Amino acid sequence: MGLFDKFKKKEIYNFDLAYEGKPEFYVGKDGKPFGVFALTENTLTALPKDPKAIYKIDNKNVDTWKLMLVSTSENGILGDLAYYEAIHKLKKFVVDEKNGSLLIKSMSLDDLKKIL
Repeated sequence: MGLFDKFKKKEIYNFDLAYEGKPEFYVGKDGKPFGVFALTENTLTALPKDPKAIYKIDNKNVDTWKLMLVSTSENGILGDLAYYEAIHKLKKFVVDEKNGSLLIKSMSLDDLKKIL
């Protein structure tokens, strides 16, 4: 441990401090609704483990879910992935789980690009 290590900013992993992901809903080319969550660069984020079990539209299941990756340094959308595939790729960034939600630590631009 170096002399100045104690002054390094340490990230706090707390659900209360995290951005809680909320879905946006769209209609696909096939006419079926799909849900999208955003994961933004350098943002501690809470995402549901299984949004299919939580969200419905007009009391009907939403079968398709996506995770959109957003960059603040590039000021735009990097891309999107199928939600459940993305959650699998994010496992090494999960710092806590609670009540069906995953706490995803702040990710760098490089981290986001690697999971695309």
